[in-house]
Amino acid sequence: MAHALPTAPPAAGWHARLALRFERRGAGTRLVSNRHHGPLRLIRALAGEDGSCHAVLVHPPGGLVGGDTLDIDVGLGEAARVLCTTPGAQKWYRSSGATSRSATRLQVGPGATLEWLPQPAIVYDAARAEQHVSFELDESARLIGWECLVLGRAAMGERFLRGHLRQHLSVRVGGQLVWAERMAAAAGERVFASPLGWGGRSVAATVWAAGPAPESLLAQWRDALAVFEAAPGGLAAGATRPAPGLLVARVLADDAEAVMNAAQALWRLARPALAGSAAPPPRIWAT
Repeated sequence: MAHALPTAPPAAGWHARLALRFERRGAGTRLVSNRHHGPLRLIRALAGEDGSCHAVLVHPPGGLVGGDTLDIDVGLGEAARVLCTTPGAQKWYRSSGATSRSATRLQVGPGATLEWLPQPAIVYDAARAEQHVSFELDESARLIGWECLVLGRAAMGERFLRGHLRQHLSVRVGGQLVWAERMAAAAGERVFASPLGWGGRSVAATVWAAGPAPESLLAQWRDALAVFEAAPGGLAAGATRPAPGLLVARVLADDAEAVMNAAQALWRLARPALAGSAAPPPRIWAT
């Protein structure tokens, strides 16, 4: 049952919160707590064929305007298995001055497995966006996930020429920080053109796999990315193992579909090792 959180909205902008808790129950995973405040919802919790729970999160307004805040807190109990996704892209709309903020905290308990697979987020020209995503894993937990940002609306000929973007992504395992990615830049700054940043592309994704994956998985990821890089379209990508038990890939392009196809290919390779089964796409992606 859903319960409203006792948090008053700020004076300006929407303040939406969603807190979910999943626990292992017998052979499957069940949603045991669903609390929300404001326009942020869990619209479905579907039982997966492999004993997992597929959670579909939605922000009904479809995007954030200046001053809006989204807080998402997802917790997995021992041995729980959850796949979280969204039905469509999140949008960061242009702002007249106020910053929109999103903070997502994902806690994965002992022996639990989280797949964090949201659709891309589109940053409109003149948006002021601040995104924080933190994964906190038990030493025996597993993670496969991604985050993807798209600058501007390419189909409309729009580029990200004004505004500001701040992003902080982190992964902790057993309380230890094993990955941190930070960026804070105004539109037009060097990070977007630099080969050490976005390399002049308008779409960037980071993909993670954490857990007891075989040593060969890194080579499989690199081989898969090489195929995408060789195809027409100017996609650039790389994968590395920055810490024991953690793989990280970076994918850049000017086409969001190409980036997401590459991210999904990495997910399909990692899932048998980390989640124990093949990777059929979530049903919501086909609707």
